[in-house]
Amino acid sequence: MTKREESSNTIVRIMGQGQYKVNEETVKKINDIDNAIVQILQNADRSDDREFKTKIADLVQIIISKGQILDDKEIVESDIIIPDSDISIDEAKKVFDGEGIIPDP
Repeated sequence: MTKREESSNTIVRIMGQGQYKVNEETVKKINDIDNAIVQILQNADRSDDREFKTKIADLVQIIISKGQILDDKEIVESDIIIPDSDISIDEAKKVFDGEGIIPDP
């Protein structure tokens, strides 16, 4: 892997599940889901637990399926920290506050 390829990867930690290295395309997908979660949580009418749980599960699944898991022995600072899919709506409102877990550019 070249330095350029390595530098374009982002380290994502899923709480309780470990760290994954993901590419820029996957980060964009994570950001899209993050933005959708923020919209669900900010809109009192749309604060639907089922829709929220589906989006959180989608977020975790895309990281696991598209990312490369890092060895637990490898100590790397995480660029993004994602809650596990068992997070409640009330907890998520604190985590996904404002722009969400990934600030918009």
